[in-house]
Amino acid sequence: MEVVFGTPSRNCSGTGICMIASQLPQGHIIPCPHAPAIIHCDPLGHELVFRFRKQRLPDMVVQDYFSSNIFVVEEAFSLPQRLIRMWDLPIGSIPPGRYFLEEYSREWRLYFPLKVN
Repeated sequence: MEVVFGTPSRNCSGTGICMIASQLPQGHIIPCPHAPAIIHCDPLGHELVFRFRKQRLPDMVVQDYFSSNIFVVEEAFSLPQRLIRMWDLPIGSIPPGRYFLEEYSREWRLYFPLKVN
């Protein structure tokens, strides 16, 4: 999946995730900062994990979004319907907040709890 960083209402500026796309049309160029991610749901269905391989992250994205162990989401972003159906997720979007970001030798992992308020 391709993760586009930024705030949806601010045309991809700001912090957070602007959108998630499963496939981009051939030749489509995204002007906003973006990177591929592997997204999975933990076996108990308690959280989504976004895995970003370090070798696929542009330096600017690392500097702007992966410089601490907290990932700030300023504005809610929608999850793709495909993922919601595949894992029968209890929510359709991730709310604003501060989310745990963990660095490993080859990747970054970003954790989004799946709780319904």
